[in-house]
Amino acid sequence: MEQEYRVGKPLGEAERFHLYECVLPDKTVSILKIAKTPDDNGALDREAFVLQLLQAEAVRLESKYAAVKSDPNDFLNYQLCFPNLVENLLADDQDGRRGNVVNFPQVQDDLGRLVPLSQLAEKARVRVDPKTSAWILGKLLKLLSFAHNQGISVGQLTGDNILIEQAQHYVTVFDWSQANSGHGSKVPPSIAREEISQVASAVILALGGDPETGWLPPDEQLIDDYQYAEFLHRLACGGEADANQAHEQFYGLIWSLWPREFHPFTTYQLT
Repeated sequence: MEQEYRVGKPLGEAERFHLYECVLPDKTVSILKIAKTPDDNGALDREAFVLQLLQAEAVRLESKYAAVKSDPNDFLNYQLCFPNLVENLLADDQDGRRGNVVNFPQVQDDLGRLVPLSQLAEKARVRVDPKTSAWILGKLLKLLSFAHNQGISVGQLTGDNILIEQAQHYVTVFDWSQANSGHGSKVPPSIAREEISQVASAVILALGGDPETGWLPPDEQLIDDYQYAEFLHRLACGGEADANQAHEQFYGLIWSLWPREFHPFTTYQLT
């Protein structure tokens, strides 16, 4: 491991693993996850297996789409929804603990650009505006649609596990160690309902709202029509059990409310 990767500063820890900054031979900045004990190896092996499945399907669908798309610059980009698995390794110098090296295609130089969604309110003391929340939710529903269609549930969709990169509108889910790939051809409705509810609740919290009541802070983007707030609340309350439908309904609503144009990452101070 030491000959291939330069392990840097610790980045924190989760329940079952430690996190370190890791630089690859090509200078790409990555993250090394090391199991806390050999008993935690299974969680990292599970994550590696799931990420490999997701990556293979993303490549397959991109190739299939390439044969029919009209714009050569148009891509599905499902691979941006989850970390890129560089390697699943056995760290002999770490008492036989497993490690995963992962990185992010859109953030290869400075991991500090990736911010957990929950930290906006908890540390920066800001909330996003509705249009910013819309691109975050849209990409999370795209991820769920993609994963659920393969029978994979994420298992952890709190704001701590949802990372955003503000400038590029990049949204990804970091930790897949609790994912389940044993659902068959598609995730059951009860689990899909819960995971859709989790991402909607995380977005409502990022808006400075209340997932239980559906209340959102007043905003000029919502003055004339509260359909967006109502849609978010319905998802948060478990009103949709199919990620494909939720994704389609979401964009049908968004394009009816706001112009199809780039909206920069926008926040307000929390009062």
